[in-house]
Amino acid sequence: MDIFKIIDEKYCTTSLRAKTKDECLGKIAELMSSSCPDFTQEEMFAALKKREDQGTTGFEDGIAIPHARLENVKKFMLGIAVSSKGIDFNSLDGKKSHIFFIVVGPAEETSLHLKLLAQISRVAKDQRAIKEIKGAVTKLSLKEAFLRNVRGFAMEKRHEVVKDKLLIFVLYETKFLNDILELFLERGIRGATVLESRGMRNVLSNVPLFGDFLNFLGERSDESSTILTILAEEEINPLIYAIEEIMGDLDTHSGALVLAVDVIFSKGSLEVY
Repeated sequence: MDIFKIIDEKYCTTSLRAKTKDECLGKIAELMSSSCPDFTQEEMFAALKKREDQGTTGFEDGIAIPHARLENVKKFMLGIAVSSKGIDFNSLDGKKSHIFFIVVGPAEETSLHLKLLAQISRVAKDQRAIKEIKGAVTKLSLKEAFLRNVRGFAMEKRHEVVKDKLLIFVLYETKFLNDILELFLERGIRGATVLESRGMRNVLSNVPLFGDFLNFLGERSDESSTILTILAEEEINPLIYAIEEIMGDLDTHSGALVLAVDVIFSKGSLEVY
């Protein structure tokens, strides 16, 4: 599935207007069902409402990503709606939502749904992209503003695995952890484990002999997260490049280390969905 193929200007609008969250969901349901025979406006509204009852999809900084999974939908659909005045969507920061990324997908395609949400989420965090989207004046320009800021790789699952590697990523700056795991989802990495870890200063602090030398090891927090996952060899370099887009050059970054080692034997899976 390629995000470039599922977004359509007929599911986009630069003039979303609503006074309440339910009214907003109704407008979104109308927008998405108007050109699709697979479901009615009522079915779409019910699916969106059910998802919102589980927890709001109104996030921070004026962004909302309402989404629904429907049994009778055969393919994914992506729409974008912009409200200049903003709508009270019960957002996490209590502010009005202005940009709505709307996803509709088949009920059974959980993995692809997660990948798509992760990719949209990364665009939504890019202030330059949001500025372009807010400035769009037509449906087509709204669609194009979004696509200009999407990473241009297909989201299909790769079928051939050449050689597996164990990726070990030790991250001291845990403020990046959510972004890194979101990147994993976007890349189609379906399984990883995250361990809470600590550096050597934390251990040596309990040994009186080394007490006078601990400053030599620095003042940075000794708490870290260690991420483990299995990847195909050819996936390593593109993933590292994407991580560096988030964190900067890892060769000059003292808060993270990535290792990739050969997997001689493995049995089982880290996938949990």
